[in-house]
Amino acid sequence: MRTSAAALAVLAGLASIAPRLVAAAPRGDAGNAVTDQTVVPVPTAVDAEVTLIHASNNADAGIDPRIGKLPNIGSYKSYQLLSQSHMTIKKTPTTTTLPNGRILQISLKDVKDKQYIIDTSINQPGGTAFLPLLEVRASVGVPVFIAGQSYQGGMLIIAIKILPK
Repeated sequence: MRTSAAALAVLAGLASIAPRLVAAAPRGDAGNAVTDQTVVPVPTAVDAEVTLIHASNNADAGIDPRIGKLPNIGSYKSYQLLSQSHMTIKKTPTTTTLPNGRILQISLKDVKDKQYIIDTSINQPGGTAFLPLLEVRASVGVPVFIAGQSYQGGMLIIAIKILPK
């Protein structure tokens, strides 16, 4: 491949000013040059609120006001809040026992485009996995819902909401 004299001159010119460009760049704490394209590290943990809801047709009680707004999840007559707890979701699985005796595992997989990618699974102690792996994407303050677990003649709904820092 032949390189033209003009191209070599441009490369030589860039090579001569490159040390000044780096020297003029702002420095970070460790003395490394800071660039415009800052890489945001994936957090090792994030705080979340996990809400457990029982959907049933037992009574026409409507939606428990403590739950707030729900998406259209089935045609049940009653949605009652069972529990609401705060947990820290980490890279390693965090577990909690559901009211039906199954174990919910939640772990933080990644963060992309301001969405937290969370791996979830639901296992039955001593049995086979009911929900072996489900990846959900959650934005801060907006719950994601996992539904379908049978519970007391109705359905168990799990809401996971990433809390602001």
